[in-house]
Amino acid sequence: MAQSPPRNIRRLKYIEAFSAVIMTGSISAAARQLNLSQPAVSQLIGNLEKSVGAPLFVRRNGAIFPTHRAEAMHDDARDLLALIDRIEMHLKPRSDKLLSHIRIAATVSFMSEILPPLLAEVHKHHPKGSYSVTSHPVDEMTNAVAEGHVDFAFHTRPLQHANIVNLLQCEVPQVCILRADHPLAQQQRIELAQIDGYDVIWPSRRDPYFQYYRDLFSRNRLNSRNVLQSPYANFTIRMSGVLNALSFNNALMASIVCRSDDTLTWRPVDGIDARTKFYLSFPEVLSGTETQLLVQNSFTAVTAEAVSHLAWLNSDQAQ
Repeated sequence: MAQSPPRNIRRLKYIEAFSAVIMTGSISAAARQLNLSQPAVSQLIGNLEKSVGAPLFVRRNGAIFPTHRAEAMHDDARDLLALIDRIEMHLKPRSDKLLSHIRIAATVSFMSEILPPLLAEVHKHHPKGSYSVTSHPVDEMTNAVAEGHVDFAFHTRPLQHANIVNLLQCEVPQVCILRADHPLAQQQRIELAQIDGYDVIWPSRRDPYFQYYRDLFSRNRLNSRNVLQSPYANFTIRMSGVLNALSFNNALMASIVCRSDDTLTWRPVDGIDARTKFYLSFPEVLSGTETQLLVQNSFTAVTAEAVSHLAWLNSDQAQ
């Protein structure tokens, strides 16, 4: 006959102990994280295993490893603890407590180029934190933030919802990316008419910039062969080198990608006046919290060098 779960098993302390052991990899480290004694954590885990009627951890040579069942349970446990954090923030607005688990949504190119150093910066100041990262189209991203499934979102458009705060992180011009040995790379600035006749890479049809560039090329009667269309900024930038074609993207992403690939460079184009805005979006309840400020400041820190390289371009355009 199956043992009835002890009434206390439903209490949060068991879930906290379980999650801490998985995240830290040991009973002793979990005890330090929870400010409990090692025997107390061992007892909590033991009672939890009795309640589910199966071992959740395998002890081997002094180490502890989660079973498949424990790994399956962990996502739910982590989500529950994250929900508790958010309930506390509703009850105590502008709490100084950092979220233990931070959920971020971003565009694919942002995730590939900017998010890794950004999370490294966040983790440097919040070493006990854990993270989950997803990518959504802008409509799904709006719903995910508004419904509490995502804490922070990075996008190039504000998320339109009454309970979402959109902070403009930076604004940069659209530029031309090309191979460093391309004839046009010999100039500091490119005239729009000089693009005529060269192969080009355009954004996908769903991208707002597709219509912008199509109208621009048509209005100026530029005859350029479109060799590729893609919605992914970092991919199209790198394909400029592979296809020896001109691509057009925001200067921040261009600067970051070209710094890691010396075969590529970028140039401003006289006649292209489009600008790209980068937003950090989050639910209103996180506004002003230590977590929000940490994520915001981390973006500034990891993009500071690239943004400083664009200062001369912004000043030229202002004149």
